[in-house]
Amino acid sequence: MSDEKMVQLNIRVPQNLKKIMKEYIELDAHKDLSELTRDALRQKIQRDAPHLYRSLFKENNNDSL
Repeated sequence: MSDEKMVQLNIRVPQNLKKIMKEYIELDAHKDLSELTRDALRQKIQRDAPHLYRSLFKENNNDSL
């Protein structure tokens, strides 16, 4: 996914959630808050709306044609 066009999203989270996210990054393989957030969003979409998740990969494959 590193060759995708990236856009910036700004979100607001409670201070204690940000603290927990930073602590989790120290325990996990994510390198920063952005990577953790992207991964969490992908997992939620994959779990709750798998058809939308699959369409993400179809669109990426069509872009490379």
